Amino acid sequence: MQKLLFVELLGGHGDLLIALPAIQALGHARPEAELTVLTYAPGGELLTHDPLVSRVAYARKNTPACKQLVRESVAALLAHESFDLIVSDSNFDGIDTLIRESGVPRTVTNLWRKPPRDMRVGDRFLHILLDEGLISPLDIAAPELHLTLGEYNEASQHLGTFHNPLVLLFLDTGMPIKRWPLERFIETGRALQDQYGAQVMVLSGAGKPTEDEASAVAASIGGEARALERMGLRELAAVINYADLYIGVDTGPSHLAACMGVPTITLFGPSWHQRYGQRAPHVNLQGYPSCPERIISDFTLQPCWYSGQCPLGLWQTCLEDISVEQVLAAAKPLLSGYAQSENRRQVSCKKAIITS
Repeated sequence: MQKLLFVELLGGHGDLLIALPAIQALGHARPEAELTVLTYAPGGELLTHDPLVSRVAYARKNTPACKQLVRESVAALLAHESFDLIVSDSNFDGIDTLIRESGVPRTVTNLWRKPPRDMRVGDRFLHILLDEGLISPLDIAAPELHLTLGEYNEASQHLGTFHNPLVLLFLDTGMPIKRWPLERFIETGRALQDQYGAQVMVLSGAGKPTEDEASAVAASIGGEARALERMGLRELAAVINYADLYIGVDTGPSHLAACMGVPTITLFGPSWHQRYGQRAPHVNLQGYPSCPERIISDFTLQPCWYSGQCPLGLWQTCLEDISVEQVLAAAKPLLSGYAQSENRRQVSCKKAIITS
């Protein structure tokens, strides 16, 4: 049996979801092969029950005390197992060199390779695999996550009683420079309640803002709005599945929502929407697109990224350039089937891919 390894070590679970179409295309192209994915926890758990992925292996992330943990994780896997093909999406820590010098018969490294400014990173991955002859156009499909019926039932119990349209507001960013002001989430939630009779639920992630902020935002929205407690990735995916609209910034759960087929509005600041955004009918809104400090080829090189401060002194984060009115205009066609006067119907688990 042919053994394949896909090394996905660009960052968080959002990066894994960007790479998922490429991973699954390889699986479709070689259905009889054993496909291992090396990635980070907890993102790898999203691949559980994926029929195209035989195994998930986990790499350790670098720390200030030890900056070679990622490289050591790759080296350890290569030392103990043999593969016929290795594909990698990154090249930091010399991972690409390590893979090429491993003696594996076929390697394709650094799928990143700086895509054009208006090409999605995930599409760049697929184009390279096509050019390398590793996949065909017939192998490319919309990415799929596979959750169990039990996970969907648990999510339904977690949500409790609610009605359509269900709108999820995800506050978390991971980095302050990517935040949208909380007062705008509040104003948006109130407007969606008034205009569509929406059931609004507010979520936070593992970083800032905290669960207390989510509760405060829900309380400020008022009405039936409420906050949901933090949860694991698979539970979050199952909860998102029930939503009719998801609104959040450019972070992993936004990619998760789009992958689940939930209409998504993603708010972009430092990162460029045409490289990291979602396909239509999902909507990508870019804050201050003409920023003279923007480096589309690598937003981590922008002076705002690690400093967390706008070098132009215009605002705390350029997401402030995105107005509530823009978000509501984007939401209108996505919620066009709902109005305040409509009879509310109970939600169904309509987008699920259920695994036994």
